Amino acid sequence: MDFFGLDIGSQNIKLAQVEKQGEKARLIAFGSVAAPPRGILSESEHDLTALAGAIKKLHQEAKIGTKNVATALPEDQVFSRVITFPKLSEDELSSAIKWEAEQYVPIPLEEVTLDYQVIGETEESETPKTEVFLVAAPKRLIEKLFKVLKTAGLNPVALETEVIALARALMTPDSEACLLVDLGARATDLAIVEGGQVVFTRSTSTAGEALTRAVATGLGLEPGQAEEYKKAYGVDPEKLEGKIQGAIDPILGVVIREMEKAIQFYQASKKKPVNRVLLTGGTAGLPEVVSLFAEKLNLEVQIGDPLARLEKDEKVLAKVPAGVAPLYATAIGLALKDL
Repeated sequence: MDFFGLDIGSQNIKLAQVEKQGEKARLIAFGSVAAPPRGILSESEHDLTALAGAIKKLHQEAKIGTKNVATALPEDQVFSRVITFPKLSEDELSSAIKWEAEQYVPIPLEEVTLDYQVIGETEESETPKTEVFLVAAPKRLIEKLFKVLKTAGLNPVALETEVIALARALMTPDSEACLLVDLGARATDLAIVEGGQVVFTRSTSTAGEALTRAVATGLGLEPGQAEEYKKAYGVDPEKLEGKIQGAIDPILGVVIREMEKAIQFYQASKKKPVNRVLLTGGTAGLPEVVSLFAEKLNLEVQIGDPLARLEKDEKVLAKVPAGVAPLYATAIGLALKDL
């Protein structure tokens, strides 16, 4: 079945379609448009209709060849956790998941849709154990998302979390443990990915919008101007006498501490090192952010490239503006779901 990937972000909507060739694929269409205010989190019919209209227009302008769509739920709106069970049959595991979920999901289970993925089995003790990645998504959020897609004239065929799509786009099945960090506008999502599998997730509201507010407050700027200054100067100490860096540093310090906690948790539980950090999302492109994270964490830090694993189509790639490719990581990961 042909389908495309759709990433409904808080600031931008991105989509991508790939053409599958065996176990490989090439990008054949993509596009982006500013997201209407409030977006999928709004309960207003007007806002949801506006979102559907923006998606429909983008789908037409990008010349996507199918109405079938795979999309992602905002990571900060779902509840996910890795749970360890004794080795169980498939039926036993399905039943046990519901009992365990009550401990970890902070809203009534009748209000969420549960799904899970078996990560693997551990043989570290005398009793074999099964590790499961559990996801609980609010039913109301899923209902709104499907309604928006159908209003846009699309046919939803797959739904998953953003970090799973990102891991698919940016990492290989044989990769060593890596901290994947999606520096978005409304939230920063962190995931430890090992062998292509998400084994730990965490989300924090400290993200791009918080950086913009810090710049606006620190320098007495309007939000729009503060956003432009943030993008232009980042944490470069040589620019504007380091004033932008001074405003941003304390906020990024919160993100860095969350990254350290994620790494420490994984290393303590798995007895394995995390030697690399992969960044994605709009805030990852700020000047000198990669250098700052590398210095503070004392680790290799890179910006993920979702085009690296795709077959090169120069005509299409020529249309991708420099530095913009990482923003399509979620959409491309969704489009690669069948591979």
